[in-house]
Amino acid sequence: MAIEKQKTYKKVYEIACRNFLSSDMERQFLRSGVNYEKKEGGFDVHISYFDEIITLSIPLFHFKSSKGVNVTLVTKIIILHYLINAKGTPLKGDFVPYEDIPGLRGYLPVFERRVVKPVLQAFGYDKHAFLEAGIALGGKKGDFGDSSFILSVLPRVPLMFILWEGDEEFPPSLKVLFDPSIPDYLPLEDITVLSKLASTRLIKKVKALYGEDEFYSVEG
Repeated sequence: MAIEKQKTYKKVYEIACRNFLSSDMERQFLRSGVNYEKKEGGFDVHISYFDEIITLSIPLFHFKSSKGVNVTLVTKIIILHYLINAKGTPLKGDFVPYEDIPGLRGYLPVFERRVVKPVLQAFGYDKHAFLEAGIALGGKKGDFGDSSFILSVLPRVPLMFILWEGDEEFPPSLKVLFDPSIPDYLPLEDITVLSKLASTRLIKKVKALYGEDEFYSVEG
């Protein structure tokens, strides 16, 4: 199954590369809000992605992280889809829940299982670790719930995470909110994938901060 999924991703990636090469690339750089440099025969594009900068060299499609880590195939696809689909729509400045994005309401149970549940298990009873992980991932502190932050996942794709901490009487709850313009930057299926990447990075970040032995997920 993993091999088949990898083959599918590789095919999607190859299509995205071809589609981007055939697009008006400089127009798309401007629409997506990335920094870029012209070079002989192509471009170097610098994309802010969570707490790192990923440099994409075109036409070779070489991806390099400012953190020196491997850029996964899924991340490459997300970035290319973002560059291809960007319409340059101004951010609305407010946030809506996943189910209010046109076309995604039917996928809410998948989103809850893949994105919301893991974050709640990790942070539901620790609002301080939640905020610390968000800030360490490049987020900006918010003023909602018991703890909240906004992640600039891509230059024009902010995500807001809001936690209501659990206690002896009430279970914790979490909201992940999106700027309404997000469909003008990413295909619908990528919104779920990117949200899952965000939740995974938050959990990895807090483990890096506290250490594997000291930090553990709270069941509940």
